[in-house]
Amino acid sequence: MVTYNDLHDCRVDRWTKAADDWANLAKYAHTAADDIRNQGRKPLDEHWTDAVGKQAAKRLTDIATRLEAGGDIIKGVTMVVDGLTSSMELAQRTLNHAIDLVDEYGLRIENGRAVGTYTGNAPTGPDVPQNVRDAYDKECKQLDEVNGLIAEALRQATQADEKACAELDKLAKDIDIADPVKALNEVQTEASHTQLDMLLADIPTGRDPQMVREWWDGLSPQEQKTLMLAEPVALAHLNGLPDSVKQELRGTDGKLDRVKLVQYALDHWNTPDQEKFDNNCTNFVSSALEAAGMQPKSDFWTGYMGDDTWGHESGTGWDWLDQRAYYSKSWASAGHLQDFLLKHGAEDVPASDVRPGDIIFFEQDEPAEGRAHGTTHHAAVVTAVTPDGDIRYTQHTASYQSVSLDGRMPHEIEAEGQQKIRIVRPKPDWY
Repeated sequence: MVTYNDLHDCRVDRWTKAADDWANLAKYAHTAADDIRNQGRKPLDEHWTDAVGKQAAKRLTDIATRLEAGGDIIKGVTMVVDGLTSSMELAQRTLNHAIDLVDEYGLRIENGRAVGTYTGNAPTGPDVPQNVRDAYDKECKQLDEVNGLIAEALRQATQADEKACAELDKLAKDIDIADPVKALNEVQTEASHTQLDMLLADIPTGRDPQMVREWWDGLSPQEQKTLMLAEPVALAHLNGLPDSVKQELRGTDGKLDRVKLVQYALDHWNTPDQEKFDNNCTNFVSSALEAAGMQPKSDFWTGYMGDDTWGHESGTGWDWLDQRAYYSKSWASAGHLQDFLLKHGAEDVPASDVRPGDIIFFEQDEPAEGRAHGTTHHAAVVTAVTPDGDIRYTQHTASYQSVSLDGRMPHEIEAEGQQKIRIVRPKPDWY
């Protein structure tokens, strides 16, 4: 249990530096793995082809593989430490807001709680003047407000401490994993979810709306933005949050509910009955857009078969027809969806401005086997952005929920070749 003094005296800046150091170490591990493959293994394959050369090449491959897996696990450590840092910063802000109110109300802190003039000495009896009774009632309300914020700050700090401790202990045991696929898809993904879980638990869900509003108002604008980017769904349903904030989360044009878009992706990331196509990534994104309220666009003569359409009709139950005759090209093709959205009001956004509800496209930035330069071949939904600026996306084929773009890019490049990441913000202009 984190105490008042623990949180008050916590040096969060030291954790920030630790997270940066771990992030650099993860990058060094991946760079070293690439260097070994390119500068060590390849020359051996070309110039030393006997048994000794093959043995040396195998050894270098093993080292590179372990470095790659280690880099992914270290990236997981970075995520957890980043999550701990952010949660502690938010908890400290809440605690400091409570301390400011202590000064404003003329109270004082004793043993980690706010006390006042009447603490332990409540006025009683029929002869107590009304002004004294009023002052006592006012102080009680102030004490409830301040101590509620202190309790909330300590709750936030304690949950972050416990979650981070448990995950770091697990990562310490996982460090010997030499399989890059397991390190990425299991170990790093779990760490990614732990980071988001810590931020989610910083939100006082189910608490008194008045306390929630006091908590929110005590955060800095940057801290408010941090939570809006990391946990839009939870905030959109939080009683006590200003309606203007909820509207900003959902979108102000009334055409597309970004919270519903993110919610759909998070709820259906691994739903088998959504797998309508062999490569289901864009169908999944279109289904999320539909759930968010994006209206179909058809052609008068061709229905959804025209080039400038988006949508689908009720299925026949015959897979071949449903997948070809009843879905627009833009519904299930990443390149066509990207082109359609950009033609109809969407805008490209830089990584520094990305928000949950944006659509992320992977574009081939160099020729690869079976894929020309410039081909857009994959789509996913941005479901969170962490305080360190890491974009988390959710997708089908393969199915992943809120995985790290930064953490997965080295593997995407190794498997698919150099990639250009394009982030598109839908803004429908046909209705």
